Amino acid sequence: MPFAIGGSGSTFIYGLVDSDFKENMTKDEALALCAKAVSHAMARDGSSGGVIRTCVATAEGNEREMIPGNKLPYGPAGW
Repeated sequence: MPFAIGGSGSTFIYGLVDSDFKENMTKDEALALCAKAVSHAMARDGSSGGVIRTCVATAEGNEREMIPGNKLPYGPAGW
């Protein structure tokens, strides 16, 4: 399996990730897929939070980002 999904909202996004994931994605493509998938899960899961936090680990260090709830690619603010 080339990826792992977990968390209370994960059952809502397996089909989306199976459809959109591809090998050798760029960092930007992978981050966009993560944001899309997590925002879809958040829209359906009452236990999920209101923001998305990402961390890309590289040899040079960690790159952290936060997407606030009003900037999510899918969900109440994006419908």
